[in-house]
Amino acid sequence: MTESTRTVTVTRRIERPIDAVFDAWVSPEWLTRWYAPVDDWIVGSAEVVEGVGGHYRVSFGPAPEGTEYEEEGTYLEFERPRRLVWEGTVSSEESTLRTEVTLVADGDATVVTVIETGLTTDESAEEHTEGGRPASTAGTRCSPPDAGGSPG
Repeated sequence: MTESTRTVTVTRRIERPIDAVFDAWVSPEWLTRWYAPVDDWIVGSAEVVEGVGGHYRVSFGPAPEGTEYEEEGTYLEFERPRRLVWEGTVSSEESTLRTEVTLVADGDATVVTVIETGLTTDESAEEHTEGGRPASTAGTRCSPPDAGGSPG
């Protein structure tokens, strides 16, 4: 990363068990429910291959297609149910972003900390903090059932 990149850190407490929250980050069915960065956008498609060296690809944008933007990356760390790290690109960003997701059980809830590094503008960093990417939502729009459940 260059000196001109920005880092965003966001922590959220989600009222779901740690296994369910982790699944929301790596299940295509769950990603389509919450990963769109703007409330009135949708996820058009999601694909995940789990594990270190695995990858993800998510398209999102305004309804009805949800395909204006695409994000894809490769998992560098995949430690179920506590940690994910990936490097990836978003079609609207000028650089490769590194995202670290750490989950800590807190009773029946989960504390999620998302660190995104590689943002190239103050505007992008603000969007990622205040409502425009995984760091800002940190899985809060997902409401999965207990681990092992299905999204439908």
